[in-house]
Amino acid sequence: MLEEVASTVGQVIDPPAAPEVLVEDAGKFAQNLWWDERDESLWWTDVAGGCLQRFNLQTRMQSAIYEGPNVGAFLPQEDGTWLLFREKDIALLDFDRHAQVVPLVENVRVDGDRFNEVIADSHGRVLVGTLRNGRPNGAGIYRLGDGGSLAKVLGGTGESGGMGWNEKGDVLYWTCGTTKTICRCRYDAKRGALTSRQVFHECMPDEGTPAGLAVDVDGTLWSARRDAGVILKIAGDRRLMGQVTFPARHVTSLAFGGTDYRTVFASAVTEDGRSKIFVLQSPVAGMPLRRAKIERPKPSNKTVPLATPDARRTGPLPTPERS
Repeated sequence: MLEEVASTVGQVIDPPAAPEVLVEDAGKFAQNLWWDERDESLWWTDVAGGCLQRFNLQTRMQSAIYEGPNVGAFLPQEDGTWLLFREKDIALLDFDRHAQVVPLVENVRVDGDRFNEVIADSHGRVLVGTLRNGRPNGAGIYRLGDGGSLAKVLGGTGESGGMGWNEKGDVLYWTCGTTKTICRCRYDAKRGALTSRQVFHECMPDEGTPAGLAVDVDGTLWSARRDAGVILKIAGDRRLMGQVTFPARHVTSLAFGGTDYRTVFASAVTEDGRSKIFVLQSPVAGMPLRRAKIERPKPSNKTVPLATPDARRTGPLPTPERS
């Protein structure tokens, strides 16, 4: 009798961790998680619900910060504003001053149906991906610079997913949902250019589709997976180091946070078609992400009203135990 071959996902070193639910209802399709260390809160966008949400870990309050055109990706800036990559424009949200949403780049023309995942480099420039349904080469990565300049720096994908830097910031790990690979690209921070694209990790059939991505201080990649309900840990030498199994089929995004950046937050879509935010503890700290430094636009009369925050308490939540 032939011996049954174990799946790739099962052949990992670390035993699965047990994530706990932090937010019961995070919207229809939560992704692009961001930890804001300035007030210890977690932000995410509901890309299917036209809502940007925030959960404060100290007060246990969840609130809708923005409601309007769908936000495919977002990113905070050093000056306290937030970049919103929406359906047809890129806008600035000044949350701290309760100001209106101001367009930065109007009538955006990019390859793709919407923006998807974003990251800032060491100079404060922004790399933002796009996705296009049904076209394997109809999307890519764009670089956003001062004055709202937008240039395509990578193509050959239909779904640009999560991104992460190495410690020096001269290597970008990039997720391609179309080919189900994670690629390693050289990055010239002075020019904002991507070169030498190579496949770093190719997903096996039982590994699902790679989505969100984060990197810890050891250089290990944490890759969220749709269709498999796991986060896979991949070492810098490409070895599978471990996995986290979730009670959901689609894990869409993750981010390191907490006071020591050893808390892992993850969003997942459950069987009822709604998103939850999960939390678990990591033995290794994650690398904090950079904020953008994109110049504000000149004053304009064109503004979009900011929705009144729909703050609501999610109810008593247990404080996650450290593993």
